[in-house]
Amino acid sequence: FKQKTAYEIPLRLVGSEMCIRDSFKNTLNSSPTSAIMRGYREYFDQIEELTEARFDQNLKDLDKFEKRLNEIDFNNLSNKEKVTHGMLEYAFGSNKDSLLDKSWEFGAGVSGFTGYLIDYNQQMFIPDLESADLLLKRLELYNQFFNQVSLVQKKGLDGNRVATERNILRTIDQIESYLKTSLEEDPLLLVNFSPEVSEEDVINWKEKAKLIIDGYVRPSVNTYLEQLKSEHLPKGRSDMNPGIMWIEGGDDIYLRSLRKFTGNKDITVQQVHETGLSEIKRLKKEFLEIGKKVFKDVTTPEEVIYKMQTEPSMRFESKEQMLQMAEDTIKRAYEPLADWFTVFPKAPCNVLPVPEESEKHAPPAYYYSPLPDGSRDGTYFLNTYKPETKSIFEAESVAFHEAIPGHHLDRTIAVELEDVPDFQKYVASTAFVEGWGLYSEQLANEMGLYSNDIQQLGRLGNDAWRACRLVLDTGMHGMGWSRDEAIKFFRANSPIEEINANIETDRYIAWPGQACSYKMGQLKIEELRRKAENELGNMFDIRYFHDEVLCDGGITLPILENKINDFIERHKS
Repeated sequence: FKQKTAYEIPLRLVGSEMCIRDSFKNTLNSSPTSAIMRGYREYFDQIEELTEARFDQNLKDLDKFEKRLNEIDFNNLSNKEKVTHGMLEYAFGSNKDSLLDKSWEFGAGVSGFTGYLIDYNQQMFIPDLESADLLLKRLELYNQFFNQVSLVQKKGLDGNRVATERNILRTIDQIESYLKTSLEEDPLLLVNFSPEVSEEDVINWKEKAKLIIDGYVRPSVNTYLEQLKSEHLPKGRSDMNPGIMWIEGGDDIYLRSLRKFTGNKDITVQQVHETGLSEIKRLKKEFLEIGKKVFKDVTTPEEVIYKMQTEPSMRFESKEQMLQMAEDTIKRAYEPLADWFTVFPKAPCNVLPVPEESEKHAPPAYYYSPLPDGSRDGTYFLNTYKPETKSIFEAESVAFHEAIPGHHLDRTIAVELEDVPDFQKYVASTAFVEGWGLYSEQLANEMGLYSNDIQQLGRLGNDAWRACRLVLDTGMHGMGWSRDEAIKFFRANSPIEEINANIETDRYIAWPGQACSYKMGQLKIEELRRKAENELGNMFDIRYFHDEVLCDGGITLPILENKINDFIERHKS
């Protein structure tokens, strides 16, 4: 595929082009924060609106767009246009599910609203002084926004829809830490200014912003904090019933989420659960094989896992060591790419530590894609909180997942595509994106990138981690498992350390179904690759297979399957 020509809609598809543009504009209007982080300057003075009137209007708009989409003659579309059609269907369906779930009524922890205070501004690029002034108007809207958060979560509470006590406590802790931060160091000031904005203008902007933060932001945030403490915390779900199944309408919410995040409209809770158990059983055999090369006198997979969890040599020594290993691993991963791909990301990949304000409750690592105009590079964020508790054996596999050949390929190539509509660069199936990330950890092994047996154990450990997620997520949200049952299973079947086991389990509790996307997506990509290899034989070229997987952005797994079937037929002929 090519990244050369700009997307041009065929004349016969003018109707669908209008649907694409109108619906994408509507999506940006509904989520100004995402629009800002993608570089759309006209949204710098806006913030999300959490009102019943807005939710109702969003639903009406989606009905309208779905009707227009259904009027398009699907059989008259090219294969590439059918992909776009399918992604529109996915986008509309996902947004409708969100409006049905109303998860904002009980969002806490990773699914809460503290990102507006701690994380998002650090990913915003300010190109000029006019944009900076618009962002001041957005800050003024924080008062309205957090008042709306308080109201919708009060409504959730009245309807027996409340987060777990632990995730409410996580949110309280984050907000209290934020409010204790001096105005001079407020994370909302940590936006990224273009060099074209003078230092004097930046100083003046920050002085204006501090007045707004003190007068508009912090008072409403403090009001929300007091509501969490006095009303939500006493009613938070306990460790005995952490799953979404315990709230009003929870069973339906979970099944919708599970099917969305696994990319399978027909899958059941039991099927996902059993897939996880099967994968864990498979991986334990390999644990023992490689574990014997690293540890003396181990005779079972369980002993290998225990050694990985407890041996001091399996931990980092410092934050600097963590960051240096990540940078060295990514640099090495670039070298053999041409043997496995023909298209590469243009933007570089930076490595940064997770901001101190959020590192205590943040996941081990995550990735932010670049902006299309080149103003922000792709960034791999590594959580360096308490490095002595972090597992050194994960250093390479996590870097391969989040950066090269993982998300810095799939997410950056998507953003840089020029022959697809804009919405298709950003709307993405989680099963595809995270499936590719986990597939990349195993691909890196084929590429000869793992430096030693300890890092090979890390590859297996991360794979087991994702397999455990299938069991934990379905166990808690669909089968009534307690939090302690989940953590006990997690620690027995993967080498995850105690701090991460707690953070990750609370993340799965707060974000039902999402944790299942990694392993289910990986298995589907591997299945489709095996099919292409078997049917094409000597004609199979791994470079072109990977290009085919990545050439249309973060597509759904059913769309990917159709594409690979077409890929096989084309190469046969």
